[in-house]
Amino acid sequence: MKKYRKIYIEITNNCNLNCSFCSKVTKKRRYLSLDEYKEILDKIKDYTDYIYLHVKGEPLLHPDIIKFINLANTYNLKVNLTTNGTLFNKYSKELGLCTNLNKINFSLHCENNKENFLEDIFDNIKDLNIKTTVIYRLWTLSNNELDEKSTKIVDKIKEYYNLSPEVVDKIKNENNIKINPQIYVDKDNEFEWPTVNNYNSNGYCYALKTQIAILVDGTVVPCCLDSNGIIDLGNIYNQDLEEIINSDRCKKLKESFQDRKPCEKLCKSCTFKERLN
Repeated sequence: MKKYRKIYIEITNNCNLNCSFCSKVTKKRRYLSLDEYKEILDKIKDYTDYIYLHVKGEPLLHPDIIKFINLANTYNLKVNLTTNGTLFNKYSKELGLCTNLNKINFSLHCENNKENFLEDIFDNIKDLNIKTTVIYRLWTLSNNELDEKSTKIVDKIKEYYNLSPEVVDKIKNENNIKINPQIYVDKDNEFEWPTVNNYNSNGYCYALKTQIAILVDGTVVPCCLDSNGIIDLGNIYNQDLEEIINSDRCKKLKESFQDRKPCEKLCKSCTFKERLN
């Protein structure tokens, strides 16, 4: 078994939207080069079977996105994407030819002004390989109820896929509901991106146990929520991954998670771990 269930690779921290719920990127905006990407794959190929081509940014903005997915296939790596969906119709046919595209998550709650946004996504899903899982993701209110925007989206899904009242009821009251053999609707409470603040809480986290993330400048961080590289564990371009994960800082943080008393200030301030406890 590989060490990590997934490794996040941020291929760009640029985005074509400016959604209010996303934290602001403080690092220099850039795109991963093909050579940089290949170097990363060379160094992580023995540590996971699944890579996620995002942390921040919109992966479909990257001009080499199809090359990136296909290159991962030569390393026997499955690829997962999270996208705002606004560029999906541009790439849907090419994505459909990527046999290692394992899953694509659509953030349907993104804030965009694109005409026929949902219909463009729904109409082009048919281009994907049937083995690619599709997740329609929605934010909910703190009590897990749908807000007005998400309710309208569910109504659109119901209409397009001709869903029964029973399935719609499940979508409203449960998570991760299958609406056909390929497509799921999932929802969750909107979370706050962690910042270093005075809020402190204990708790367990999967960071460094099941996942690790690599930012577009090569900075290795414990998880996908450290998008600005506050917990800098090392740099994949200057070090091997084994050296990074065996550093004193990395070991100390992993042990502190096991003790449910995170030692890093960002992790103490992160409320996401409370969902895991």
